[in-house]
Amino acid sequence: MNPTSSTVAKLRGRRRAVADVDVREHMLDCATQLFAQQGIAATTMAQIAAAAGVTSAMVHYYFTNREKLLDAVVDERIVLCVQFVWRVGEGDAGEDPFALVHGLVGRLFDVTARMPWLPPLWLREIVNEGGMLRERMLKRIPVEQTMRFATRIGAAQQHGIVNPAIEPRLLFMSILALVMLPLATSKIWHSVRGLPKPDPEALRRHVTALLTHGMQPPRAAATRRRPAARSKP
Repeated sequence: MNPTSSTVAKLRGRRRAVADVDVREHMLDCATQLFAQQGIAATTMAQIAAAAGVTSAMVHYYFTNREKLLDAVVDERIVLCVQFVWRVGEGDAGEDPFALVHGLVGRLFDVTARMPWLPPLWLREIVNEGGMLRERMLKRIPVEQTMRFATRIGAAQQHGIVNPAIEPRLLFMSILALVMLPLATSKIWHSVRGLPKPDPEALRRHVTALLTHGMQPPRAAATRRRPAARSKP
């Protein structure tokens, strides 16, 4: 049975039970998915309530208003995804720039597979001019992690490990675009006959290959391309 406004009144003044927290999480999930599908401006609190199977009063009880709800989407959904992506894994904890990039790409694909709403929400509400989450996310950009990443790529360039033509400060933005843009626009590709359908696994191989070969120093890349010399009879 759906919670009613009388149920909300009974909840005031006492500590929420575990079930109450589950209701809040469910409403937040429904709001996040609707925002990704149709945009924040086009989504009403009543639509969120209907999707969650609760009353509008229940949504207002937990989130007060739209601004508080958007804060919760950013802090409890998007920021957690960002923190996961920038978590240093065992495979890229060293100074190897290729392991560092591969780990970053792998976590991006992992988080978008588990949170398929992330790419369209990123494109609609963060990248687009006028996106309603842009200002909130600008305050939460992991500047320290991105600068550390650029520093490690730059150090690898100085040691001749990474292509010197790469701009370290732009590399993460390039990775983000390579992964997120095809996933965010996948509905377009699926609806137009003749265009390639972006399969996540194929996209993952594609992005990894582009980055791996693009990061190779020119001399190493040329050596890889050069066919082996045939021995004379």
